[in-house]
Amino acid sequence: MNQRHVVVTGLGLVTPLATGVDASWAALVRGVSGIGRISRFQGDGIQTRIAGEVKDFVADAWMDRKDARRIDLFAQYAVAAAEMALRASGLPIGHDKPNGYEPTRVGVLIGSGVGGLASAEEGHKKALASDFGRLSPLFILKILANTAAGLVSMRSGAAGPNWSPVAACSTGAHAIGEALWSIRTGRTDAVIVGSSEAAITRLGVGGFEAMRALSQRNDDPQRASRPFDRGRDGFVIGEGAGVLVLEEEAAARRRGAPILAELAGYGANADAHHLTQPT
Repeated sequence: MNQRHVVVTGLGLVTPLATGVDASWAALVRGVSGIGRISRFQGDGIQTRIAGEVKDFVADAWMDRKDARRIDLFAQYAVAAAEMALRASGLPIGHDKPNGYEPTRVGVLIGSGVGGLASAEEGHKKALASDFGRLSPLFILKILANTAAGLVSMRSGAAGPNWSPVAACSTGAHAIGEALWSIRTGRTDAVIVGSSEAAITRLGVGGFEAMRALSQRNDDPQRASRPFDRGRDGFVIGEGAGVLVLEEEAAARRRGAPILAELAGYGANADAHHLTQPT
């Protein structure tokens, strides 16, 4: 069997630099940093005061206001990034569209390392204060990592494989790799793929701080992220979403899709050594 080639035909980004691919790229090439003082909450005993917060995101621009209130911020980011990617790609899903894909042949893989952490904190607080009398019926849906993939499926009509890889900092890479293999092996013809995070909360920052993983260069936030520097004192937590549309190349070319890149391969291994410390 000939190997199926897989190409990228759409991109969507929500980042601490900006919302949108063009705006994020423009800020990046100008040397803008998305790292700054945390504005979401006060210190309250947490020493780390810097993070990469998304600053210009407006959920109402991408979804109904009522729908936005019913889902966690990480899912809002994912829905917006997926919509951008689909618009850029022009991915046709359904037999009623020219060169339309069979819906069951279009997958959605959108991962998240921690899912709806802010909703988990808020729900827990309300539950304890009311002896569980005020716990929202949407609580579980808000915190589940795979809620984002489900929402994108419903909005796009993609009815193929739908799941959420969870692999900490490697979540997005694993999602893209598994989507690549899904298309190469013939399970799908196209996949909406990416990852999303919104863990800049007291619990998220406090938890990483407790394991001594975060930089505390609070007086120099824009130079705190220095992964290969001898003076590195930890990483800087950020948030946002990135989504790609992947397609089998021949089908993408037949419909005249924009070919942005080709995926050449994917590998995933564990070092069988330590949960957090690389060898």
